[in-house]
Order: sequence, then C-alpha cells, then structure tokens
Amino acid sequence: MESNAFDRPTIEKYLATVRERLRALGVLLETGNGKADAIRAAVASTVGAVDDVQSCITDPREATRVACPFCGTRVMLDATLCLSCWHHLVRPAAS
Repeated sequence: MESNAFDRPTIEKYLATVRERLRALGVLLETGNGKADAIRAAVASTVGAVDDVQSCITDPREATRVACPFCGTRVMLDATLCLSCWHHLVRPAAS
C-alpha cells in the first residue's frame, strides 16, 4: 500500500516523538548543570521530529507550485496570471 501524505497514524507517531523529546528537553533545562552539549543535541533532535511531522503533512501538490514574483503567493508552475495580485506571469522557458 502506498503511503498517504496525510496518514493520521504516521502523523500521530511523529507528534508523540515530538512530545517525548520536548519532555526530555524540559528535564535537561530544569537540571541544567552546564550540560550545553546535551541541550543542543536535544534541541536538534526535537527540531528533527518536527521536520518529520512537517514532511508528513506537506501537500504533494505544493511541489508543482512556485512563488509569484510580485506577491509571493504560490501559483501553478505554468500559470499566466496570479489570482492573488492579478499580475500577468511569464511562463518559464522550456528546457
């Protein structure tokens, strides 16, 4: 079975990991005692867990969109008009 980007059990698993790592980080911050390297590692681990959640919930259609050069709104790659700022867009050159 193909993985779904919005697979709820996978998202819940990643969020549980984030919660667990945040709790561990909280314990490190409470005890402190000059454990800067351990705190940095815990922060990096937590950020990685949040990145996992983000990658799981990212809409795969966003990969086919680009930012409008005028307003920054995400538009389809071949769009000729931004529906946010109404600027006409130039199609990218064929490669």
